Amino acid sequence: MNIINIYTGLLFSPQQAFAQALRLKVITLFFPLAAALVITALLNTYYYAAVDMPWLLERMVADIPDDQKQTVLDSLSKGRLLGISLVGVVFLTVSINLFRAFIYWFVLKVKGEAQRFVRLFAIVMWSTAPLLLILPAGMLNIYLSAGQALLPNDVNPVSLNQLFFKLSGDSDWGQLLSTFSLINIWEIFLIIIGLKLATSLSIKQSFAIALVPELVIYGLWITTLLL
Repeated sequence: MNIINIYTGLLFSPQQAFAQALRLKVITLFFPLAAALVITALLNTYYYAAVDMPWLLERMVADIPDDQKQTVLDSLSKGRLLGISLVGVVFLTVSINLFRAFIYWFVLKVKGEAQRFVRLFAIVMWSTAPLLLILPAGMLNIYLSAGQALLPNDVNPVSLNQLFFKLSGDSDWGQLLSTFSLINIWEIFLIIIGLKLATSLSIKQSFAIALVPELVIYGLWITTLLL
């Protein structure tokens, strides 16, 4: 199987595709990493090309004192907002997935199941394959929302917020619930498979370890919102 077939195969035959992915040289992890960056960047680019910019800018400065609003508005433009979002895509994609890999590396080391960090990072990155489905789903959501209010956090149509809670995308809880979606659950499922194949852990142990980074990230986030 070539790299592209492995990547798409993770959506339909994850056990077989992951077994193939883990036999590849670790440097191939840059393919799913690049794919994750490109997919998210394309979605952001389409969003800023389609969104009602006057409405978005007004929403962004809604809580700023009136005497400062115009100064802030003058500093913002579609190009600048897109540039900021693309930098954010790179930073968040790399840093969050490095954090996940570090947590797995640390937990496995404590359990006596030490693995190379780059191998665990590869597992994390190959598990982002479900992002392939976010691109068409998100673009369709943006297209269907043409002429309507759509915040950046509302682009993902399968986030917990969009599916169940319907909170404002720029509210504290709305932002949190917008970052976790059915795609995240699918990614965790793939990480479980990857950990099971790479170690001697049972499915239950792999499941428990796969959840640790999410529990840390969202646990800290929820704690700050409750304080």
